[in-house]
Amino acid sequence: MIEAGVLTEAALRSALAEQRKWGGTLGKMVVEMKLCSEEELVSVLSKQLVMDKVDLEALEIPPEVLELVPAELAVQYQLVPFAQPMKFLDIAMSDPMNLGIIDELRIRTQLNIRGFLAGPKMIERAIAKYYGRGIGATQRIPRMQIPLLGDASKAAELAALQARVSQLEANVSRDEEVLRKLLTLLVEKGVASRDEVLERIK
Repeated sequence: MIEAGVLTEAALRSALAEQRKWGGTLGKMVVEMKLCSEEELVSVLSKQLVMDKVDLEALEIPPEVLELVPAELAVQYQLVPFAQPMKFLDIAMSDPMNLGIIDELRIRTQLNIRGFLAGPKMIERAIAKYYGRGIGATQRIPRMQIPLLGDASKAAELAALQARVSQLEANVSRDEEVLRKLLTLLVEKGVASRDEVLERIK
């Protein structure tokens, strides 16, 4: 993005600092901080990754396509299925480098997954629009059901908040696992005793 003239180095450092603090993707943080527009972000990434982009707001996604991806996955990984031609399932993603979820969806749906790039805010609005209305009791978003709001922007903000909470929970879980392994290694290497480790973390 610096090479494309969309971001300055100072702006990038600021966005990275905020990302480390709050979690989430760098692209989403850049847009939230208004360092560049979502359209600029998607355009640059599309060229860099040689990946097609999609405008979800120009589409009306069929319910049978939405039912292929549970709401909890859509919220957690910030993606929206939008078409199912032949043996393919087309997915709009704000993080196209997440190959793990593509493999998971391939196994779940028994379809070939094709990823398309969409902006993080556009993804959030689509999740609020389609999954916020409920497409079956087993697929509703857990813990914080998105209500039917007349103001679409409020629904999008609620979806964004839930996604942020899920991301923070994942970060905490990951950090706890890393700390546990590090402490185990210290004990195994004789750097500290088990009692000393337990005393430090009380």
